Amino acid sequence: MHTFLNVFAFIVLFGFTSARISARNVEHTALHKRDTKTGELLDVRDDHVILPKNIPYINDGSVTISVNVSSIRNAEPVHISWSNPNAELFDMITISAPPSRDIHDYLDYRFVTDTTHNNAFTEGSFNELLFSMRQDYVIRYVAVSKDRKTFTLKASATIKINPMEPMHGHIAVTENQDEMRVMWNSGEVDKPHVVYSIHPDLSSGTVAVATSTTYGADDICGPRANISNSLQFIDPGYFHSAVLKELKSRTRYYYSYGTTEMMSDVASFVTGPGTVTETVTETKFIGYGDMGVYYPPYTGEGSPGASKVTRLLQDDVNAGFKPEFIVHFGDVSYARGRGYIWDQYMTIMTNISSQVPYMVGVGNHEYDHVSGGQKDPSGAPENGFHPDWGNYGDDAGGECGVPTSHRYICPANGNLVFWYSFDYGLVHVIQFSSEHDFTPGSRQFKWLEQDLKSVDRKRTPWIVATSHRPLYTSQEQESDHIVGLHMRLCLEELFYTYGVNLHLSGHYHSYESTCPVVSGDCVKPGYGTVYVVVGTAGKSLEQQNYMDYKWSKFQNSDTYGYQRITANTTHLLAEYVTAPGGKVLDSMLLETWKAPEANHAHVFQRYDDSKDWNDKFAHDF
Repeated sequence: MHTFLNVFAFIVLFGFTSARISARNVEHTALHKRDTKTGELLDVRDDHVILPKNIPYINDGSVTISVNVSSIRNAEPVHISWSNPNAELFDMITISAPPSRDIHDYLDYRFVTDTTHNNAFTEGSFNELLFSMRQDYVIRYVAVSKDRKTFTLKASATIKINPMEPMHGHIAVTENQDEMRVMWNSGEVDKPHVVYSIHPDLSSGTVAVATSTTYGADDICGPRANISNSLQFIDPGYFHSAVLKELKSRTRYYYSYGTTEMMSDVASFVTGPGTVTETVTETKFIGYGDMGVYYPPYTGEGSPGASKVTRLLQDDVNAGFKPEFIVHFGDVSYARGRGYIWDQYMTIMTNISSQVPYMVGVGNHEYDHVSGGQKDPSGAPENGFHPDWGNYGDDAGGECGVPTSHRYICPANGNLVFWYSFDYGLVHVIQFSSEHDFTPGSRQFKWLEQDLKSVDRKRTPWIVATSHRPLYTSQEQESDHIVGLHMRLCLEELFYTYGVNLHLSGHYHSYESTCPVVSGDCVKPGYGTVYVVVGTAGKSLEQQNYMDYKWSKFQNSDTYGYQRITANTTHLLAEYVTAPGGKVLDSMLLETWKAPEANHAHVFQRYDDSKDWNDKFAHDF
């Protein structure tokens, strides 16, 4: 089994928290804020910069700062100690990477008075969990005068990072069912590869050579993602990918990834049933959207439910539900142009995503952009999809899918991470993009129709489609609801024609499920698609009221959780389980798709871009 640190367990049990998460002196919190454009700490009363860019270094020997280790691996705790016989109220301990960064350009900080050990404020210490960003860290003591006009660097300590450390390991299925893709990240490239075997000690192992990619600030569409500083663009290192081939079905494989200088701990996964589905009796997977990270310094946002959901996922993967794969349909890390959040998210998910295929789609916070469209890896025209009736903005902080597409390589039968499909056991899964043009005649619509046509229902009796945004939801969010209604105009008839059994989505940070529904009408099981919104994987819950629609069967905006899916040859069980605890809050039993009922023709309204649909939809509010 993989032995990466369980980061959430450290945070919750041992208190290795970021400065923003830990308890703050009320006066400090009231007086200061972070400028999200420059990264500088400001006084909220007059916006004077607390840390100017040019700070003198005066080492008078009276101030010390020390760290209990000289080097660390990714996500290791450190203990930072300081002493100063003349400490002032606003003196700060800052954390930066790499040490060459300017004194004002830091990732995290603590006021010394928040960490003091005595009433005299002469010494103190605190614990910090540091994530590797492939470069050394420097811890600095910055003295601030009482009038907050004089700033002096008094002492510093360096923590070494090995740039060759392989991190962020995760796996994904490919377009071929006897393969598995292994992906990871490191700071340098030196013959990256994977060793894999059916033996835990990797004896008689096979070597799969990896390819590597990276991106720079100039490769990203816009700000904040293309602005270089600690809180925005940071050098992401290199992303490595190797495909393990000719794998036996239903077999546990052990693997390690890295270079001859440094390999990862051994992880393992179990392969799927392959193309022989006659003997498959059951297929199990988990789905959700809108997770994020519980550990973002400065932003004050975070995802308060992410740690709860991740712990439940870990339990399900290790010994509970045991999903065969996971689908995450958009709003993954919520980095939105902040590179350090990608590093935190990928680290936190490693224990899960290195054991089961982790299949990702894009949401508005990975993709939506308004500039730099020529750098968009999806190939969308201009600056992406911005119809008059939509609310597609700049929600990804300029990323336009670049960081996501480098980290997650998906089956090569669609368009990178943006839309693709795969078969696993009894289920055909389609991840399409609600952030790209899905209207009839578009590139994505044509692909989706062709993919649905090609499904062999004898091999995969179940079609599960996912997108970030929902087609059906009754929660009161007007602009999002209008987008969903347009998705129905464009896609619902297609879903009905080819028998999509289940559609999973997020975007709304809440849970809702429908009856089997066709064109707004509930139908008998097996004669319509069931729609589930499950955007409850961690981001702050949205608790707007719900409108009264007969097709809406279950609503909940008070709990975090995700969807467990169990499919056999005749029925599919969809259960919403809450985190923590794994309590089943909603359960649906779907039947396989039936032929259309005799003498019952459904009437579908179809999208026409010459019409003003907003007026038609106004009655919903």
